[in-house]
Amino acid sequence: MGRQGLITRRGGLAVILATVGGFGSTAGWAQVAPVLEARPGTAMVGGATEEAGPSLAAEVQVVRFQGPEGVVVEVLGPQPEAAPVGDGKGLGTFGLKVGVAYRLRLANLPERPGGEIFPVIEMVGHLHRPSGIDPGKYPIRVVFTQDDLNDVVDRGRLVTQVIYLEDPEQALPITLPKDQIPVVSLDPSEQPLKVAAALGRVMAIVRMGARRPTTEEMTSGSYAFGPGLMGAGGGGPCPFVHQGVGEAGKCRVACGPVCGTPPPPGRPWLPKDEYLCDGGDHAEAAHFGGDGGLRGIDPRDAVIQFDDGNRRRTLPTNMVCVYAPRFAEVRTSVGPNEALIVESVARNRRVEKEASESIRQGPRRLVQKQEAEAARARARASALAMDLRLGVHSDQRIVDGYDNSMHIAGNVKVQGVEAARARQKLAGMKERVKFVGIKTAESAVVTGIVEGAGQTVMNWAARETVGVETPPNKPGLAVVKRVSASEAEAGDVLTFVIQYRNMGNTPIRSVAVVDSLLPRLGYVKGSAQGPKGTAFKAEENKVGSTELRWVLPEAIPPGVEGRVSFQAVVR
Repeated sequence: MGRQGLITRRGGLAVILATVGGFGSTAGWAQVAPVLEARPGTAMVGGATEEAGPSLAAEVQVVRFQGPEGVVVEVLGPQPEAAPVGDGKGLGTFGLKVGVAYRLRLANLPERPGGEIFPVIEMVGHLHRPSGIDPGKYPIRVVFTQDDLNDVVDRGRLVTQVIYLEDPEQALPITLPKDQIPVVSLDPSEQPLKVAAALGRVMAIVRMGARRPTTEEMTSGSYAFGPGLMGAGGGGPCPFVHQGVGEAGKCRVACGPVCGTPPPPGRPWLPKDEYLCDGGDHAEAAHFGGDGGLRGIDPRDAVIQFDDGNRRRTLPTNMVCVYAPRFAEVRTSVGPNEALIVESVARNRRVEKEASESIRQGPRRLVQKQEAEAARARARASALAMDLRLGVHSDQRIVDGYDNSMHIAGNVKVQGVEAARARQKLAGMKERVKFVGIKTAESAVVTGIVEGAGQTVMNWAARETVGVETPPNKPGLAVVKRVSASEAEAGDVLTFVIQYRNMGNTPIRSVAVVDSLLPRLGYVKGSAQGPKGTAFKAEENKVGSTELRWVLPEAIPPGVEGRVSFQAVVR
């Protein structure tokens, strides 16, 4: 496949369309192979395809029991299925079917000669193993600790263990040996099934107490589910796609409730909780903040930031996945509690003295002094002198009349027809584009020969006219992330490589690579590599893991490629 199969240009920016699996030395970009085109919303598993390993029915799960040294584990019934034992460690490895409850017997308990415990395990969930992977390499681990044995034998308590498959994004960032699993102890008032279902996908439920089953129960070979997920009606068809896409690859095994958000219609729902997928840009999109810093780097994101000459941009890498399921346990212990309180007779005496209060108060006098007030008014004497003569007074009145005349008023409004006309001339935009090309004018070559006493040969060289166009600046950057293995157990070390290449015709400046790891990937200190002069920094990310950052020292010229790499241990 050529370069056209690796990238596509969108607005001058090269975007990766394919996910590259496997890891090896490459002398040039064309040697990066194989290149597989993934469906939208899916991830390709990195690493080379291995030879087909032992096959096992999907409903049969490999379960490994672990505990104190010397304890003997036996499956009383039903009869377990044949299954590969892997490395053969642990107390015992059996093949148990999903949807079936099995009666166990634990004997040879430490410091308890003749002591026995008869747990019951309910198989609720199952793994979706890729082809070519040994089923015995990733068993469902059930661990019996010394505290569990003490609670059952000495204290007569009921111990419930819910084994679930961890969600990689909610996993605890702790490193444990592969024969140990994280354990969360709950208060007896809490419900372990709900807690385990919130943290991942429930795989098995183990209950063990001090009760010894009857002979009929141990020999019947049939055990009903207790109030678990499957027995309570929580079981149903598995929604995940198994070994394929569409109806042909749909899982047919029943299982309990699953975690996660279903994909859009028409897209397969993959069991991503069984894989460690790192790379790409998830949740909040990577962007530049107001201060110029990069924002939106979530766990498992891997992006490259650069300056294309016009503005700063970000480009996510592809996503690489490694098959590495890890199990965890939610544990609760319930039993009778005794509380003894001894109280003696208590006496309380109170002696109070008489209290007296005396108040002396003398007489009080109220004296008000008010001066006399006087109001005086002075007025002068006045005289009025009037002379009146005899006269005649006549008064004549005429009847008055008042007339009010009002005319009828009329209002007539005459309005003519109004017309509005808008005349708009046609507007056109003309752009003259000159044809630019390469022109070559070549004249004929004429050779003349004159024969005579002597011979003269004349040659006329061709005339050439060439026009050259300078191409515009088109920046483009391609980036590919690869991983060294397709599967890994706890403690394995993986090598990740992020390779980039300038696919445009202008230099790419201010290049920085940022990779935020999942909680189950621990960065190996001192393993980061990059071009000479690269500034590297590792700091804690949002989930307690590590965020890696490489700042390249120089611009990337057109056609030049480079890489950064690091190692991470699987937790």
